[in-house]
Amino acid sequence: MPSPLELYEALRAPAAAAYAAWRKPVRPRIDVALDTSSLANGAAKTRAAIADAVRARNAAVDLGRVHGYGMQWCQPLVTVTFPDGASVIYGPVAPADAQTIVDIATGALPARHRLALGTVAGAVAGVPSMRDHPFFALEPRERRVLASIGLTDPESLDHAIANGAYHAAARMLDRHQTPAQVRQALVDAGVGGRGGGNFPAGTKWNFLATTPGEEHYVICNADEGDPGAWVNRVIMEGDPHLLIEGLLIAAYATGSRGGFIYIRDEYPLAITRIEQAVRDAEAAGLLSSGGSGEGILGTALRLELRVIRGAGSYVCGEETGLIASIADDRGMPRVKPPFPATSGVFFKPSNVNNVETYANAPLVLRHDAPWYHRYGTERMRGTRLFSFSGDIVRVGFMEVPFGVPLAGALEACGGIVPGHALKAVQSGGPLGSMLSAELLPQLDMENAPFTALDALLGGGGIVFLSDAVCTIHMGEMFAEFVEDESCGRCTTCLRGNQRMTEIYRRTIAGGGRREDRHNLELIDRTLQFSNCIHGQFSPKIMRNTLRFFPQEYERHALGHACDALTCAGLIRFRVTDQRDPALAEAQAICPVGAITGAPGARAVDDATCIRCGACTDVAPRGMAREAAPAAPRVIALA
Repeated sequence: MPSPLELYEALRAPAAAAYAAWRKPVRPRIDVALDTSSLANGAAKTRAAIADAVRARNAAVDLGRVHGYGMQWCQPLVTVTFPDGASVIYGPVAPADAQTIVDIATGALPARHRLALGTVAGAVAGVPSMRDHPFFALEPRERRVLASIGLTDPESLDHAIANGAYHAAARMLDRHQTPAQVRQALVDAGVGGRGGGNFPAGTKWNFLATTPGEEHYVICNADEGDPGAWVNRVIMEGDPHLLIEGLLIAAYATGSRGGFIYIRDEYPLAITRIEQAVRDAEAAGLLSSGGSGEGILGTALRLELRVIRGAGSYVCGEETGLIASIADDRGMPRVKPPFPATSGVFFKPSNVNNVETYANAPLVLRHDAPWYHRYGTERMRGTRLFSFSGDIVRVGFMEVPFGVPLAGALEACGGIVPGHALKAVQSGGPLGSMLSAELLPQLDMENAPFTALDALLGGGGIVFLSDAVCTIHMGEMFAEFVEDESCGRCTTCLRGNQRMTEIYRRTIAGGGRREDRHNLELIDRTLQFSNCIHGQFSPKIMRNTLRFFPQEYERHALGHACDALTCAGLIRFRVTDQRDPALAEAQAICPVGAITGAPGARAVDDATCIRCGACTDVAPRGMAREAAPAAPRVIALA
């Protein structure tokens, strides 16, 4: 019987040949980045236009796909790979640029072009390496988790295997490493949970492995629901086999024979690619299928993975709520103990980690603990994926060592958009935090500096907010979200968040009261008695607002003023220039007909206006948004 490594080599040799031919194609190839971010920015139309241009010219060019490299502000991205193996990324590439891209690929235009962002392989005269781009200044020269992103077809098992996928698992099985040795490898490396808590993954796997019983499960929490966070999606869409190999290693280390990947339903492309990757791995003998046949790579190890589409509930991001949803129950977190390691899915012992945590397991087994410790801090080892968005010049994702300054990340993102200054940093999603710009020098990208400020680094999403943003309006948005997403199991959470939302709504409507601060603090203390983390953490952003933005809160609650001109009850709209020809369009699109009068005599009916701002969007010269009079009219908000 061939050994696991021999069976793996039988897969690797043809995969490596196929990938080598892809890396150095016989004729040029144009790869369009196809991921959720690029598709949202028109990548499908760009690809169709390029395909039309190739057909129209009968050009000797092939078409393919990759995942975006991280520069979301430049989407749609297109990579041109030349026969010598050099690859240049161009962007943003609109459909109108299709002919230009084809001309570059065929040599009719030089590779050095205004759309060129950098090379990701080989060298091209006049085009810098992408690794020298300022956006990636904080990244290690060689990526780890993102090593294959943008350099492979994410839907190709051959490409994944050629770049090392499943080699760590094959070596683990071939060397007959015990499950305890695998778990200890993660403990020694210091792999912490990437969901935000940083609980040691190896220790968590030990809990499951030492629980009695034959029926154990490994579960991947891919219900990434925090606004501004999409790092798990990048792995699932860009390198799905890295996740699957991590689950395979976890299953061996914990004695599990079944597994679930719970993906939020709002990630259709991730679902499609993970499902395809599971089928491909089954066909290659890297996963089990249907309860029959040989074990994985000729061993007794069996693992069947099933993809579960999320139920659309934010609380399913909490592990016990997720477990309930997998079991086809209502997605409601439960009181712990018991913990999942003793009573998880179907009341069987289970382990839950998020996507990035599992994705780090193969890296540890491919290398060792000292290699893993090259980056990070004593408290948090390795690298971490972060997505950056908000009022910044460069929106995107990158992989950086734990502990790098957050100020450096803002600089890499090009800073705040011109004409504005940083006002706040929002991290950790609706249950996370909102910190003032003055605290930025104190914030290194690991948990400790955030925890010291009663804040959360969270699951990898960082949103930079400019001085154009109203923190009270942001607080109302988050309060409404946590209220709506409460599962309703405990009255403390459901009703407490309703009261918090009501106070916020009344404040932005112009009805703030002196006693509101006391009541918000009382709600905060009461919510700490909620059954789960959703209720307990739900007032964090409100608490941060009162602590770090007290003057802005007082301006709203007592001064009845919104300096950002955002809160509906504290602003008004009026016509400022009757000669603006765009006023006709503004009048036509007003959803409630608040702009009245004939040309030259238009006015805004303040009682009818709902403060949607559509008029100032289309007629910025003729319409103005301004502070309401000193004695504001309190309007009802739906």
